[in-house]
Amino acid sequence: MPRPTSLTPAWVFVALLALLGIVVLTPADSARAAETQAVADDGADPLSLHIDRVTPTILTNDRDITLSGTITNPSDETWTSINIAPFRSSFPITDSTTLAAAAELPVKEYVGDRLVDVASLHKVDSLAPGETATFRTTIPRSRLGSTPGVYWVGVHALGQTETVPRDDFADGRARTFLPVASADPAPLRTSLVLSLRAPVRHESDGSIADEDDWVTSLREGGRLHGLLRAGRLAGDAPLTWLVDPAVPHAVSRLAAGNPPWSLDPVPEPPGASPPGDEEEDEEVADPTLPVLPAPASLEDQDGDAATAEVVGLAQAWLTDFREVMGGREVLALPYGDLDVSALSEADRLSETDRLSLDEAHARSAQVLEAFQITSSPAISSPDGALSQTAVETSPDSALVLLTERTLTLDGAQTPTTGRILDRRFAATSTGVTAGGPGPEPSGGAIAVRQRTASEAVLRSLSGDDSPLVVSPPADWDASAGAEPLLALLDTERFRLRGLARLVDASQETLPGDSLVLTQEHVDAQVPRAHLTAAQELVSAAGTLESILTRPARLDVQVRDAAWTSLGYSSRGRPRASVARTRRARAHIDDLLGQVTISGPASATLSGATGRIGTTVANDLPVAVTVSVLTQSPDALEVEVPNPVRLAPDSRRRLLLETTATREGIQVLTLRVSDADGKSLGSETSFPVRSSEIGRLLWFIMGGGALILFGTIGLRLYRRGLASRSKREEQQEEL
Repeated sequence: MPRPTSLTPAWVFVALLALLGIVVLTPADSARAAETQAVADDGADPLSLHIDRVTPTILTNDRDITLSGTITNPSDETWTSINIAPFRSSFPITDSTTLAAAAELPVKEYVGDRLVDVASLHKVDSLAPGETATFRTTIPRSRLGSTPGVYWVGVHALGQTETVPRDDFADGRARTFLPVASADPAPLRTSLVLSLRAPVRHESDGSIADEDDWVTSLREGGRLHGLLRAGRLAGDAPLTWLVDPAVPHAVSRLAAGNPPWSLDPVPEPPGASPPGDEEEDEEVADPTLPVLPAPASLEDQDGDAATAEVVGLAQAWLTDFREVMGGREVLALPYGDLDVSALSEADRLSETDRLSLDEAHARSAQVLEAFQITSSPAISSPDGALSQTAVETSPDSALVLLTERTLTLDGAQTPTTGRILDRRFAATSTGVTAGGPGPEPSGGAIAVRQRTASEAVLRSLSGDDSPLVVSPPADWDASAGAEPLLALLDTERFRLRGLARLVDASQETLPGDSLVLTQEHVDAQVPRAHLTAAQELVSAAGTLESILTRPARLDVQVRDAAWTSLGYSSRGRPRASVARTRRARAHIDDLLGQVTISGPASATLSGATGRIGTTVANDLPVAVTVSVLTQSPDALEVEVPNPVRLAPDSRRRLLLETTATREGIQVLTLRVSDADGKSLGSETSFPVRSSEIGRLLWFIMGGGALILFGTIGLRLYRRGLASRSKREEQQEEL
């Protein structure tokens, strides 16, 4: 049965007493242990030991135990006369809780007796600074207990230098677990879940940040490369993938040359009308941004070796990704590996924002579909802790992935698969996820394999037949660790199955209060500042997208980056994450600021009406359609020819018909905005003067014109009369 590893201080004390007190020593061994296991100091060991191989993985017969690996001298002195001796504990650990406590013991804590007989020792005559040598030692079967359980095994190195005399303190050490069990076990239903997660960060212009880290991870021996290698080694074995689609999506951008966010129009749907031809009541098809950018050509990198390397590695990895994931069981996390507990809390987000979780799941499915990969939704957190709200707001078909320590059921065994809050769930082994004991990395190849074997044996010893869900630690060395772990799971002790199959076969149902969410878990969640910064970034991008004459779907591009800023990876760098998001917001604001409006220093109306000239400028490389908003006292009415369309890098002069209902000076403010009236940031203000003098001048000018034209008319009339009279006189004379 799964057992929580969060122990009370009293229980930890009992566990340590069990570890320290159950060891029965011979008198000679007791004296040796007291001398050689004492801690000389609190610093790191001068010699570094690494166990590469433990045989057998599970001891089921009278076979001797062999430990082999490497010893490295990281110091600046030459070490000589080095003896590498194995050690082991005399009595086993028999439950998972004690094993968890044991794995957390300090590196220099006493855990077992060193064997000093000549047959067990491996000698290294000399080891220069930086030099590495191999070792192989043996623990005779007779020197290890036969009681089933998990035993400590490991090696100590003792040597000397010109400044460090030989003594009984260990100068280097490595340790791991060795389970002892019966040879005919009942097969344990098991599922192997591999997580494809990685921090995805963006520069302020939207390009993928930390290219060097991606190169390291994508090349041979890197973490992302190793995970796909593990998938290939699995062959036809039923393997389950837990994938954050933002990771392959980021790699696809690297494969395209790592472009920034683009304002270029996306391809128009078939039959779309050119700009300005749409009927007002006609629906225009919405252009769709391609999910995956077009791969870059290696020949077009203009001799840039660094960029060519990134592009080449990314393209090769994506090819492997498609092949490895094809036909596999793939669980898709919400895009960006969102901190779902933080985003789903009712008191932290509005109802509108809450919908972004659904959109994030939809985006994940969309991205994986673009890779031709079938997936189903899932939610999970690296520490396995999820809130009830997170589970309840997840899609109905989502699989909730927890760890055993985040589930509890008073008075009964806690199942590892079933349903909770009307969602399917699975609980991964807390011990396997924690990995092996120090001083070696918890995710080392042997550390993870031996911890998996130990957890399986202890589960069998306790009579717990619930499935074992194996999910290696985040720092698991998949390149080296996949083969030994897969070989272990291919033995008769395990019956490997896909996770969905195990979950669907379970009839267990847990209440919502079975979820363990401590205050520590809550405090670790993405803080509100992250959420606010991300929402402001998305809002600004939406405003910029709304003024583009031809859609670029900038809002989609920026939303992807905003989601990744709310992922679990940002928990460890909260200030840096918020600062990065705010820099991106500043970049969007700068783009908005390239659409400006300017007006005169002042304007005078010759009477109650007139025209005021203003200029709207677009310094963006794409066409925009904006509105000009006015703000003035009620006594000033301004007509604006909205909408205002501007070509790329252009200016447009506007003459605004203005009417004043009273004389005097009034301030007019003009702002450039989107169609909904949201300001883009640019505005201009100036005084407008209107007076009755202007009207009087018009009256005078009108009266003068009347007199002038009247006089002219009168003179023409009199001249006509005179001409007529003269003609009549001439006719009378005739």
